[in-house]
Amino acid sequence: MSNDATYHGPAEVITTHEVHHDEHHVHHHNETFITKYVFSQDHKMIAKQFIVTGIVWAIIGGLFSVLFRLQLGFPNVDFPILETFFGRWAKGGHIQPEFYYALITMHGTVLVFFVLTAGLSGTFANLLIPLQIGARDMASPFLNMLSYWFFFTASIVMVSSLFIQTGPASGGARPRRR
Repeated sequence: MSNDATYHGPAEVITTHEVHHDEHHVHHHNETFITKYVFSQDHKMIAKQFIVTGIVWAIIGGLFSVLFRLQLGFPNVDFPILETFFGRWAKGGHIQPEFYYALITMHGTVLVFFVLTAGLSGTFANLLIPLQIGARDMASPFLNMLSYWFFFTASIVMVSSLFIQTGPASGGARPRRR
């Protein structure tokens, strides 16, 4: 650090050491783990939340795909583990037709709405747009944070509907019985 003098008006001369010393007395808000990582209003952290959540939903959607393709690939094989997880929707280790349709529907919905739409565009919009336009953050950081939490809550509610009796496997198009 040098003590070069800086001219500030006709009667005031402040050295650079004094200027830097005064900057250290500004009170900064101490962030906790919750405010920094969970309920963050920083656009970069929100982008990370979107991408991590999108990756998790991509894995879940891929597992749905594996389940219904397992039924297609091995139609005469029993998978007792399926009955353990899905109960009446996989009696005897075979996926019931209603549950099969529900898996296909949920697979498509998860991949389109939670991976492609919200996961990827939420990630890149939050990360790149403020950087491209030279802004420090999004225009409304609180609403930006809420957008992620609404996305997360909606995805949990939708996927949890798969495991209730009146969920997607109980309604919609009915398979034809032969």
